[in-house]
Amino acid sequence: MKYRDDDDKCYGVAGMAVGLSIFDATELFNGITIDADGLDCVQFTPEFYFAGNPRLNAKEAWQEIFSHYQISMGLIIADAMCRKMIHDHGVVDRKMRNSLLSAMCDEGKELCQLEKDEVETIFDRYYSHLMRVFSDHGMGDAIKQLATQLKEQRSFSRVEVIDLLRHLSVI
Repeated sequence: MKYRDDDDKCYGVAGMAVGLSIFDATELFNGITIDADGLDCVQFTPEFYFAGNPRLNAKEAWQEIFSHYQISMGLIIADAMCRKMIHDHGVVDRKMRNSLLSAMCDEGKELCQLEKDEVETIFDRYYSHLMRVFSDHGMGDAIKQLATQLKEQRSFSRVEVIDLLRHLSVI
């Protein structure tokens, strides 16, 4: 993810914060910051970076990796949509969708050995859901407030993010 400036980054990170709540991943991060790049703007807990556990069988290990891949996918889509739809007041076009899907297919193949059709099924479900979320005018106002506060403070703890999202009626 490449950001044009701090405003663009603030909207992307705000979108990811909303995504963390939507995808029920609030226990997997410690905070958010605009002083990092891409997914590193979300300060994940060590559990998110699951590298394997000898006490888990192969199926359980794969499911854990797959679950975190899905969360990452949702956050990347949320970041891109929020920036395009809320910050730029634009429309997510086919080119952007295909670019996101291609990146997610590459990542899915590398991390989980998923085929394109398997990734596309998940991607389409997340994409449609997030399109509805970011199309909501009330969500746009909440995101603007969150992005503004993020630009001022540069980072928030997990508790602060959850409180802000509740205060803004996002969760």
